[in-house]
Amino acid sequence: ISMQWTLTGKPIMIYADKTHVNRLFTNLIQNALQSVPENIVPSIQIEESVLDGHVLIKIKDNGEGIPENTHSKIFTPNFTTKTSGTGLGLAMCKRIVEQMNGKIWFETTLHEGTTFFIEIPLTAH
Repeated sequence: ISMQWTLTGKPIMIYADKTHVNRLFTNLIQNALQSVPENIVPSIQIEESVLDGHVLIKIKDNGEGIPENTHSKIFTPNFTTKTSGTGLGLAMCKRIVEQMNGKIWFETTLHEGTTFFIEIPLTAH
C-alpha cells in the first residue's frame, strides 16, 4: 500500500466526537483500499487544508471509481456495490459529517479512482 499524507502542520480544532471522527476516517480509508483491484497496488492520498474557517480533507484512491448510475445512492443507508457489507458505512459517514455541520461529497472517474471531500467548520481555540 502506498499512503501519502499532506497535512497543514498546525493543530486543527473542530467540535466533534472523537469516536465518530475515528469511525469516519476509518470507513473512508477502508473503502478506498477496498475499491482498488487486487492486481494493482493501492495508492491512497490524504490531504488536509484550511480555508475560510473550515478544514477540507481529501481522501483519494486509485480504485475502480463509482459508476454514474450509483452516484445518487452512494450515501443511502443499505446501499452497497460490494458483495459483502451492510451498505451503512457511507450513510454513517454522511451523518457524522452533518452532525459536525460539515459537508461530504465525492468526485470519481471510472477505472481511475475516487476522491472523497470532507469539509468541517473550525472552532475557536
